[in-house]
Amino acid sequence: MGRRLQLKWYLALWLLMAWGTAQAGYVELYNGDRIEGDFVRLDGDRLVWASTHFGEVRIPRQNIKNLNTTMPMKISGSATPCLIDGMKQEYLFYTCGGDPDQRSTPLAALDVMLPYESHVEGEYTFTGRFSLNGFVARGNESREDVKARTQIDYRRSELRHAAILEYASYSTNDEPADDVWMVRYNLDWFFRERWFWTNDINVGGDESRGVEDYYNYGSGTGYQFWENSKTALSLTAVLTYLHESYEWPETPTEDFEQVNERLGSRLGVNFRYELPLGISLRHNNEWIRSLDEGSDWRLTSSTSISTMIVGALRSELKVDYNINNQPQPGKRREDTRMSIGISYDW
Repeated sequence: MGRRLQLKWYLALWLLMAWGTAQAGYVELYNGDRIEGDFVRLDGDRLVWASTHFGEVRIPRQNIKNLNTTMPMKISGSATPCLIDGMKQEYLFYTCGGDPDQRSTPLAALDVMLPYESHVEGEYTFTGRFSLNGFVARGNESREDVKARTQIDYRRSELRHAAILEYASYSTNDEPADDVWMVRYNLDWFFRERWFWTNDINVGGDESRGVEDYYNYGSGTGYQFWENSKTALSLTAVLTYLHESYEWPETPTEDFEQVNERLGSRLGVNFRYELPLGISLRHNNEWIRSLDEGSDWRLTSSTSISTMIVGALRSELKVDYNINNQPQPGKRREDTRMSIGISYDW
């Protein structure tokens, strides 16, 4: 029975594609222009449209008043082909598969929308960023900070993968450097237009906090308020398991425990914005709180401003601000670091 139902879906999809190739769609703009043709893809904050008379044109989403195409579409949150029913104000209306209920979402906030045929063929995007930052001081205080970070993002349909590798070395007053390293993998699955299920695993070590090594993994939900080439904002709420092994302090307290395992809740915010003149702002933070002890919490925050030097090479000013409400003996509760460097996007 399942095999027969699957064959029916493929037959229906083939008929829709065959009929759609003979029917031209159109885009209606707020200035009154009407461009005939058909959908190609969403590219950040723009719609790429194959115009009948002008070839491919790129149209800002906010300029679109109405959109009509008979092409079966893949839209985030639906496993079956969707047909566009048009727009009303900024909302796009569509129906998917055999579901009689009409759905709607703002066109500007739509994360995944592509021809269903491209989805079947496996269309994807691959991007990354490498940054190298440092800070050197001589005089009353001798200080050398170096931090390198690589992030790779892979996106295919509703799945969003991210891998992060980070290494830092912090030295003050010619003392042995504190090494900080981290490897993280994150997988998001968009089960609705803007809602996603997020999962991550994180391993590393942080001598600056007295942590010999740690690992944690978590799972929860996230909400993508918007995401395009200029700006993005998302919020996550995750249940996480943490395991930390601490360095043995010179003067340990009576209640010192070298290993700490706990369940915690984690809230995260990720924001980026492209300003004029090639200036880029990025900010993310995570707040983790133990479910067993309310006073055991930690906040990590990172803010960077970068400006374009040439091509994909950028200069970067970065501020990292961390609070550990229950630091290890001999370690401070708050830690702020400012660094300058370069980054490269691909």
